[in-house]
Amino acid sequence: MSGLLSRTVMWLTWRQLFARRRVWLAVAFALAPLFFTLVFMVVGDDGTDARVGFLGVLQRDIVIGTLLPLAGVIFGTTAFGGEVDDGTLVYLLVKPIPRWQVVLSKLAVASLSTFAVIAPAVMLPWLVLRNADLPFSFAGGFLAGAAVGSLIYCALFLSLGLATRRALVVGLLYVIGFEATLSRSLGGLRSLSVREFSIAISQAASAGAVKIPDALSMATVYWMGTIILVGAVAWTMRKLVQYEMAERL
Repeated sequence: MSGLLSRTVMWLTWRQLFARRRVWLAVAFALAPLFFTLVFMVVGDDGTDARVGFLGVLQRDIVIGTLLPLAGVIFGTTAFGGEVDDGTLVYLLVKPIPRWQVVLSKLAVASLSTFAVIAPAVMLPWLVLRNADLPFSFAGGFLAGAAVGSLIYCALFLSLGLATRRALVVGLLYVIGFEATLSRSLGGLRSLSVREFSIAISQAASAGAVKIPDALSMATVYWMGTIILVGAVAWTMRKLVQYEMAERL
């Protein structure tokens, strides 16, 4: 099969990701920020500064800081983890599809699924609160940060789903322990945090609409983000080859 991606693998992964209760969980993630926004409109200050401040905190701490990594860990670990748990991965490996293509196809579906959940979480609150001080570039910046974050998070969690049957638990520990706690309290670890990458990109892509004083430099985001992304994808490809060899022994 030509091209970088396999339609067969993408279709099977799509079915795996949105099976059972994950569809409702995805809907809940997408609509939760809208609920918070509606509550703010009822009980909060209706001034422009208050709206800008609320939406900035909502996008940075709730959407990018919490919902994005949680969606990434769910979709990323399930892309391979679901098939490992069901014992169906071996049937996929007997197909004449290059292993690198399997990895890239699953990464594409997991990343797009994560972004599809986060995009409404970014756009709906902005649509409700938008005014002259909240241009589209405000929401567009966070969309750009969410897109890059979705890709890197899913690359990390894809490898985790292939490495252990407790990938979801390990992924949640990573999100809570490192992304939500250590990287926020220990400044030296911020350059390794995907959350911080997404926030820095949000500011850079917003044309000045998003102002985050302590954001990472784009040079740090580019180099560290690339290293983490390429390293995670390469490790997953290597792990998939090892998995196939183990199944044949």
